[in-house]
Amino acid sequence: IQALEDIGFIWDAQESLWQERLNGLKEYRDRYGNCNVPTEWSENLQLGEWVHTQRTQYRLYQEGKESSMTEERIQALESINFQWRARRGRPPKKM
Repeated sequence: IQALEDIGFIWDAQESLWQERLNGLKEYRDRYGNCNVPTEWSENLQLGEWVHTQRTQYRLYQEGKESSMTEERIQALESINFQWRARRGRPPKKM
């Protein structure tokens, strides 16, 4: 086990990807001042879809339905001022 960890083996690929997307969202927030990534944001389509998915998973979680959302993920998103309801609008302007 230690040998695998020494070479950076990822034990939980889904959590690792979630953290990677969260880091991308933080970069977006730092650049644009909010976490409202458009679903079809041409600079990073995956991030826009991920943000949409987080809102969907949160709604399911709130409704007591099966969801990948956890209290830890909610706290991580809220710590960066994530808005659970999407605002409709124009794509972001570069700062």
